[in-house]
Amino acid sequence: MHTKFHTFIFVLFHFVVSVVAVNAFAADVRDIRVAQQEGVTRLVFELSDASEHRIFPLSNPERIVLDISGVDLNNSVVNGLSALSSDVLMRVRYAKRENGVRFVLDLAQKAKAKSTVLAANGTYGPRILVELEYGVQKPVTVVKSLANLSKEKRDIVIAIDPGHGGKDPGALGQYSVREKDVVLSIGKELASRINAVDGFKAVLTRSTDTFLQLRDRSRVAREANADLMISIHADAFTKSSARGASVWALSLSGKSSEMGRWLAQQENSADLVGGISLDDKDQLLAEVLLDMSMNSTIQMSLNIGKSVLGEMKGVAVLHKDSVQQAGFVVLKSPDIPSILIETGFVSNKTEAKNLSSRTYRVKLAESISKGVIEYFTRNAPDGTLVAWKQKKHSDYVYIVNKGDTLSEIARRNQVSLPVLRQANNLSNDVIWIGQKLVIPAG
Repeated sequence: MHTKFHTFIFVLFHFVVSVVAVNAFAADVRDIRVAQQEGVTRLVFELSDASEHRIFPLSNPERIVLDISGVDLNNSVVNGLSALSSDVLMRVRYAKRENGVRFVLDLAQKAKAKSTVLAANGTYGPRILVELEYGVQKPVTVVKSLANLSKEKRDIVIAIDPGHGGKDPGALGQYSVREKDVVLSIGKELASRINAVDGFKAVLTRSTDTFLQLRDRSRVAREANADLMISIHADAFTKSSARGASVWALSLSGKSSEMGRWLAQQENSADLVGGISLDDKDQLLAEVLLDMSMNSTIQMSLNIGKSVLGEMKGVAVLHKDSVQQAGFVVLKSPDIPSILIETGFVSNKTEAKNLSSRTYRVKLAESISKGVIEYFTRNAPDGTLVAWKQKKHSDYVYIVNKGDTLSEIARRNQVSLPVLRQANNLSNDVIWIGQKLVIPAG
């Protein structure tokens, strides 16, 4: 009995040790991603299951230590560590420990580190976000804050993005036409016409022959608090018979993939979507807010695109007579309506000749500007000079409330009492609750 008991204890001990050994590494580090922004490097450690972690700095030399409990590394992550670097991050080292893995982030200079746990979603597992802040930090700016905008009559900002540039010539067509040259010329002409209209302001992502990454183009628009982004391109096709200009907005499939990027990587969590920050919301609420914002943005993009297409058809042959939809990266700003304009096919002799003509480019830019200005004149955002002018120069109706007097209504609306009487055919100052009064424009 005594021997059997010891045998039982021995087996039980090994069973418990085996279970502990299995459970000690119940999760894997599936992937490590690095994103670089001015003054900030972000690392995302994606796990197969939620795990505890701690983070702390060490000096001489500067480094950050991240301990993740109960995890192991797969070979693909180990093999890819040597590729992880940024402005401040020199390399990532690791060491397996009894209770998990220790990562050491070797730094090129002193940095402030903070970590955030991100919940799993349909695309990614649980993640640990590590942010390394260094150098002089730019102050955080609030994008499209209604409280701020109501204090001033701001311009409607149109971001104009001439595609390609620099080392990327874009499509090469007939008569040695290069896409990057054609679209830069049209972009400048368009900006000139936008800036000529009171209450509108154009911002170019590039005004010279320079190359920009796709998402850097959207970043320029966001930093400018743009109300619209227009990306300008010129098509090419294997068949020279293909021709026609077209206007594009983001597709629903493109929307879904971009939602996944924003919600999963959290690289843009500090940005605002419709004036609401996502970084302090739970996953479900963030998804709902982002989905609503992107649906509204896509619909507005389609409406603007329709207005632009209606003007362009007077200048160019259209490839399609309705706004098309696709998942172009430059269309994927959740909070900025965006359209992409294909100005024609440089692979087509007629259109290449047209696009090589400055006269034609000017007409095309003028038609695009008319479509944009026409739309925003009808749908001026609150707080803009255009909206203020419309309100100032149009009558509106006021419904009399309890306690109102005609003189007080006149004073509040900056209208003289005789003018208010005349506008409403009043012979005296007697008014009643519920009465509708016309307030004449100032």
